[in-house]
Amino acid sequence: MSTVNHHSEQQDSMHLGKEFSLALIMFHQTAAEKVGLNLTDYKVLGLIPSEGMTAGEIASKTGLSTGMVTTVVDRLARKGFVFRERPTEDRRKVIIKANVKKVGSELGAVFQSFGQEMGKVVANYSPEEIKVINDYIEKSMEVFKQEIEKMK
Repeated sequence: MSTVNHHSEQQDSMHLGKEFSLALIMFHQTAAEKVGLNLTDYKVLGLIPSEGMTAGEIASKTGLSTGMVTTVVDRLARKGFVFRERPTEDRRKVIIKANVKKVGSELGAVFQSFGQEMGKVVANYSPEEIKVINDYIEKSMEVFKQEIEKMK
């Protein structure tokens, strides 16, 4: 009997996972559209740290080709979301940096609200439950990465 219940719980979890994935994608798609970006450009913008990163680092982190990264960065730069900077110690190197002021003014309110609401959700879990949730998320990300590699 418990095997049947476990199987049903796995099916419920898979269905919930699909619903979660769709809700997550639609949230980010809507936020991207709000500021006039496509989803890829928006997600690349979101991973650029305050100190910036090179196009090669963006390509490595996203799996996008360096040519595609250049195209994405060009679009983001045209809209004022990023700028390119050449360090004085190595003029050949180009660092892509987010325009923090523009990103904050365009997306700050969205993510402030999102952060507050998610904070309320997380507050309902014990530290032990948070560890389990984080473990699930980390293991899921590894599966995503493995499956992406299989498709290449």
